[in-house]
Amino acid sequence: MVLDFEKDIFISYAHIDDEALIEGEKGWITEFHRALEIRLSQLLGERPNIWRDSRLDGNHVFSDEIISQFPKVALLVSILTPRYVKSEWCVKEVLEFKKASDQNIGVEINNKSRIFKVIKTPVELEQHPKVIQGLLGYDFFRIDKDTNRVKEFSKVFGSENQQLYWSRLDDIAHDIADLLKEMKSSEGTNSTTKEEGPKVYLAESSFDQKEHRDSIKRWLMDNNYTVLPNHNLPLVVDEYTDEVTTTMSECELSIHIVGASYGLVPEGTSDSKSVIQNKIGSKLSTERQLKRIIWSPPETVGSDQRQVDFLENIKVNPKFQRGADYLITPLEDLKFAIKDKMTQKKEKSAKNPPTEMSPDSVVPAQVYLICDEADLEQIIPVEDYLFDQGFEVIIPVFEGKQSELRADHQENMKNCDAVMIYFGAGSDLWVRTKVRDLMKISGYGRTKPLNMKAMLLAEPKTRSKTRYRTQDMEVINMLSGFDKAGLKELSTKIKSLK
Repeated sequence: MVLDFEKDIFISYAHIDDEALIEGEKGWITEFHRALEIRLSQLLGERPNIWRDSRLDGNHVFSDEIISQFPKVALLVSILTPRYVKSEWCVKEVLEFKKASDQNIGVEINNKSRIFKVIKTPVELEQHPKVIQGLLGYDFFRIDKDTNRVKEFSKVFGSENQQLYWSRLDDIAHDIADLLKEMKSSEGTNSTTKEEGPKVYLAESSFDQKEHRDSIKRWLMDNNYTVLPNHNLPLVVDEYTDEVTTTMSECELSIHIVGASYGLVPEGTSDSKSVIQNKIGSKLSTERQLKRIIWSPPETVGSDQRQVDFLENIKVNPKFQRGADYLITPLEDLKFAIKDKMTQKKEKSAKNPPTEMSPDSVVPAQVYLICDEADLEQIIPVEDYLFDQGFEVIIPVFEGKQSELRADHQENMKNCDAVMIYFGAGSDLWVRTKVRDLMKISGYGRTKPLNMKAMLLAEPKTRSKTRYRTQDMEVINMLSGFDKAGLKELSTKIKSLK
């Protein structure tokens, strides 16, 4: 099927890992083989030739029969487990496939390895066969947050792990299918190599954020972004720093996912990988205007003091924030921010001059009047006054799916000329959330500064409202009633900016 290869894939595995935990069930390897073959058939439009040795066991002397087949095999899938890395047989299969590949078309095709590393059960990186230590691999397990125990992706460990199994199998099937197509296209068939998309640096994260990182990586690749790093990075700090700097310098955007755990610390430093990558990203933002997004799930709290300090620095320290938008939002909002960042870059680089508008076609300034749903009646006087002053007044939407409401809110933040927060029935936490949204407004794709922000303090009177002060926005005190003079002054400033 591929070049002169007789077989598409050889699955290398330790036979003990195909023993079923439940009597009468198929083993994990057997089920993986079956599912991979079916999914690849669907993606390729023809059934691939997948081969594995099911006759011999690990006690036999390594067979020349297997070695002799490797020059005729396009790809190797190596399924790592504690038993696999202890087996001279299994390790030798990887080495011999590498040797055979070096003798034909090489082990890499367009910087993609012909060896796919599946990690069924976690094994320390230094125990992996040396020729595949640099490969990222496909983890078919997760660490249970409550018990800190390994849960393999299998129906044996519950429906959630089974669902994760199918997602990860789909990942590797797509990558294998893409590489087989590339190899086939190099022979001059009608297949075409997929064009490389914009490069995005997806920073290594702590293990508690691995599922979020995998989800974003899958989404980026589905949207034709090239995701880096595409191999395991060194474990010594100097080498790690050099390689991260080189790789991140190639990218248009870096994404940093920060969770509760401090994460791995390379040898020779006390800083975690997340801290090091953020420092490098901050430096590159200054030197070459690298765009960055730092994201944390809502309600993230550091699991130890080091992570507590890191999270606090991201929030308040300009050196940590440099060039970045810090988002504490649902995962879908991160995808929205990434799209806007990349769209913003495309629009900025476009050379088409803006169309000149006639004086009659000037668009009225847009004021986004943010309020709590309970204040929809109370804001009517403010809304009417602003409209009479010639502004387009945008009011939040409160009916619809949460994701749709959030997207509409972000679009309003992105496009408006001024934002007013009506602090009436909303709680202190509510108003803090809205103020934080203003801090990360460029993450929504805004291309110009928001020069007019105002806080309208309205009834009911509370201690926090009477003491409210800020250096970042205009404050109009309406605790004693409608303040027409204050709104008039504010309207004049908005018009002067427009």
